[in-house]
Amino acid sequence: MSLTSPASHRDTLDMPMASPAFFRMVDVMRITALSRATLYRRIAEGKFPPPVHLGGRACGWSPAALQAWIDDPEAYVVAGPTRHLGSTQMGGRL
Repeated sequence: MSLTSPASHRDTLDMPMASPAFFRMVDVMRITALSRATLYRRIAEGKFPPPVHLGGRACGWSPAALQAWIDDPEAYVVAGPTRHLGSTQMGGRL
């Protein structure tokens, strides 16, 4: 004998799965089937969304940013200016 009625079990199956607030690198590699090196190369080229820094050394990708890339990976372009590590706003001078 089941403790849940068929109606309540069916309602549970109809609920959408909650996605995480941020996907980590391992998840992104699995979802996109791209290697870590390819992801970082595409980020540098502006062809993949950059990660969001979560604090310390942790970073992740928002589901919305990944979905934008998944919807059209060939035409994806990062919106807005991108920051490159080691460069400054003053033409490279500190």
